[in-house]
Amino acid sequence: MTLRLAFFALLAVTALSLTAPNVIPRLGVLSGLWWWPATVLSLATSAALGLNWIRKASDKSPMQFVAAVNGTTALKLFTTLGWLSAFLVSNEEARVEFVFAAFGVFVLYTTVIVAATAGSGDQNQKN
Repeated sequence: MTLRLAFFALLAVTALSLTAPNVIPRLGVLSGLWWWPATVLSLATSAALGLNWIRKASDKSPMQFVAAVNGTTALKLFTTLGWLSAFLVSNEEARVEFVFAAFGVFVLYTTVIVAATAGSGDQNQKN
């Protein structure tokens, strides 16, 4: 997957995630909350930054590539964990919907990043 296509996929996932509460009835309780767009946009930002970091590291040593992949995963994971913790402490309603929807968005961004980086690097190179 090219870098342009990967960023387009990130943009598509972001648009779908932002509109999901308006389309999926079960997530309708999230449509009026500022928490949802803030969570999705911060995850989109961390995914885009991570994808850029991985792309730059793919031209360098295999160890830097692995560090970039692990760092991107940690960045997205802690961003999600922060939003989930803050939401669960601050809100009594829509907890289940928010947690599962945020996890779904995390998985979608992870899928895009994995698809974008699966073909990067020399496949014949021995580590």
